[in-house]
Amino acid sequence: MIKNYLITAIRELRKRKFYTAINILGLSVSLTAAILIIFWVQDEQSFDKFHPNYEAIYTVNSHLDPEHNGAIWGITPGPVSNYAQNAPDVEFATRVSQDYNVTLVNDKLKRPVTDMSIYYVDSSFFNMFHFPLQEGSLVGFQENYKQALVTASTAEKLFSSQQAIGKTFRYGTDLFTVAGILKDVPQNSSMQFNVIIPLGYHAQRFTNWGGNGKWKTIDEDLGNYSFATYVKVKPTASPTLIGKFISDNYTKARDGENSTIFVLDPLKTMHLIAPDGNKSTLRMVQIFGIIAILLLVIGAVNYVNLSTARALDRAKDVGIRKIIGANRLHLFLQFITETVVVFFCSLVIAFILILLLHTGYNQIAQKSISYSFQNSTIWLYIGVAIIGTLGLSSIYPAIQLSSFNPIHSLKGKSVKGVSSTTIRKILVVFQFTLSVTLIVCTLVIRNQLDFIQKINLGYDRDHVITLGLPEEAYKHMDAIQTELKNNDAIQGVSLSSVYNMTDFGNATGDIDWPGKSKDNKLIVAQAKIDKDFIPLMNIQFVEGKNFTGLPADSSGYIINETLAKQMGLKPPYVGSNMSFHDFPGQIIGVVKDFHFKSIKDKIGPMVFWTRWGSGTLYVKTSTKKATEAIKALEKVYNRYPSDTPFKYTFIDQQFDSLYKSEQRTGLLFNVFAGIAIFISALGLFALATHEAQMRIKEIGIRKVLGASTFGVVRLLGKNFVLLVSISILIACPIAVYLMKQWLSNFAYKTDLELQTFVFGGILALLIAVVTVSYQAVRAALSNPVDSLRDE
Repeated sequence: MIKNYLITAIRELRKRKFYTAINILGLSVSLTAAILIIFWVQDEQSFDKFHPNYEAIYTVNSHLDPEHNGAIWGITPGPVSNYAQNAPDVEFATRVSQDYNVTLVNDKLKRPVTDMSIYYVDSSFFNMFHFPLQEGSLVGFQENYKQALVTASTAEKLFSSQQAIGKTFRYGTDLFTVAGILKDVPQNSSMQFNVIIPLGYHAQRFTNWGGNGKWKTIDEDLGNYSFATYVKVKPTASPTLIGKFISDNYTKARDGENSTIFVLDPLKTMHLIAPDGNKSTLRMVQIFGIIAILLLVIGAVNYVNLSTARALDRAKDVGIRKIIGANRLHLFLQFITETVVVFFCSLVIAFILILLLHTGYNQIAQKSISYSFQNSTIWLYIGVAIIGTLGLSSIYPAIQLSSFNPIHSLKGKSVKGVSSTTIRKILVVFQFTLSVTLIVCTLVIRNQLDFIQKINLGYDRDHVITLGLPEEAYKHMDAIQTELKNNDAIQGVSLSSVYNMTDFGNATGDIDWPGKSKDNKLIVAQAKIDKDFIPLMNIQFVEGKNFTGLPADSSGYIINETLAKQMGLKPPYVGSNMSFHDFPGQIIGVVKDFHFKSIKDKIGPMVFWTRWGSGTLYVKTSTKKATEAIKALEKVYNRYPSDTPFKYTFIDQQFDSLYKSEQRTGLLFNVFAGIAIFISALGLFALATHEAQMRIKEIGIRKVLGASTFGVVRLLGKNFVLLVSISILIACPIAVYLMKQWLSNFAYKTDLELQTFVFGGILALLIAVVTVSYQAVRAALSNPVDSLRDE
């Protein structure tokens, strides 16, 4: 019986090659896109879930001055881990300190390896996290501070094919012996490192460098928020009570002068939800999951539309089958089999397309997803998608086609009241509603990205190069600056403690001024600069003057407008007293607010000051002379010994990299909107073809009676245009809601302009008109003699 169903299904599909091809193409494209999205969604949701008992692991976040909506950081002071370890229902507590973008050197091979990340971990780290050893042992690892664990790929970079265990590499002036090789960190881990070193090394270095003011060890340092802290709790534990226990102990250690509250957040949501509660990443994952479902639905809707539209073609076939003995179940199974065959062919093509496209898709999504179908979770997602799509595609058409009355079918009356014209119209509206929504969302995202590029940042970012110099170079900084300033390719030179102009990551609450209330726990960003920095970056003054380069600058501070407001100062601001890091001084200038973080964040308070040692070199050049300026910088750089090769960055590059996620989102929306429109237009094309075939004699009669080509095209196309117009009206409010949610992640954003929605609607309408018009024009231009000839 099954064999007969299959043979009959294949015959029917081959007989109607055009519609079969349309169905297979639409389903295979929708399946390909949906499965690729499913891989991405599954990867995003899998972060940190490879650790045993990951559900019992929490991160400790610092809520600074929550009563006044203070900052929320994912880092804590060093002693917090000790307080957590003593809390009830805590099995383990561990802390991690990090060094990023460091250079490791194999002196024997004279091989520097740059852009490495070092984690300093304590003895509880491997009790909590699963980063397995490939070679070596952890026995005695914490006792010897000059031992290190390196990942397999890092060992390859440092030592090539040599045995790495027992070999040494240098970081700074210290030699470390490789005690073990770790398997490479999974890409779906929130922790990304190349080397692990005992925390004791970091603690010793902290003390040797003089500590932090009165605190000389990391276990005493209550003021420096520099550790990621994690706790593993018992099943009966209350994260809220543990956070309160930590907060109470920290307050006690600070003699009651504390406004920081420590809160436990699950490790499993760490990748998707930021410490401050921002759920933009989670929302994006949810949105793409919905898009995957909708693309499958659009593909299924095409099949349903074509199956029900062609009901008249199958009516006589159904009538004959019923008369010779076929019951409704047999017919139902026959039509289901046809759908399964189409679906199987589509699925095979989809898998082939996935294999061909996955490399490019990984580049777009900035992922390294391995498309292995051995992953049971992936098959669960795909299985649900396939069953759901197959159900949508097959059940209704099969029920409808198998329900025809055989007598009416043979008389050609079967579709009257049965062809489900209304349902087809609803499905067309549904398809194009989704497509138009995606188009409008794509346009809004593009507008926001354009807004980001054109926004006035409050400083001049064009043609400014940043460069970290070798330590020895800072001893000769005056001579270096003079040399560079005398170069015709260089317009300005400055030094600053800020490497990245898009993220003033260094902030403090160590600020005071007359009249400051005790409960004011203001956190301010800070930057140590020289006298040339503000002019070079073209930051504008509201009041006051710049630093002079004289020793008197050490008691002067330049603040931004926001800080002046939050301090409660009234103009004139210059001459107001303030203390910063326990150094009393005066405000000598106030600059206009400028963006020193992402435009997702409101401009916060910040301070410029001049007591600094080393820093980052800022160099202003021009488009024509940028190459010459870079060569001059490289010449200066190579004059001094350094483990790190010459490497510079344009501020423009820093700015662009800050919004890579948004750019990637925009690109993916472009791709998926294009796919949705393609599938919808494909279905519309097939429906228009069928409509023209069904009305071929009517068109012939109208032409004989004098109807123009335009009149015929209008006759065939007006219903489809009306349906797409209804889709536009429905889609616009949906797009408004979705984009308001997305734009809410930005403190500074573009407006939702009417012309964006008008343009999106016109674009969708134009696609529909072109799609329908092709078949309409063909029908209108056909010879009426051929149309009216009786078969």
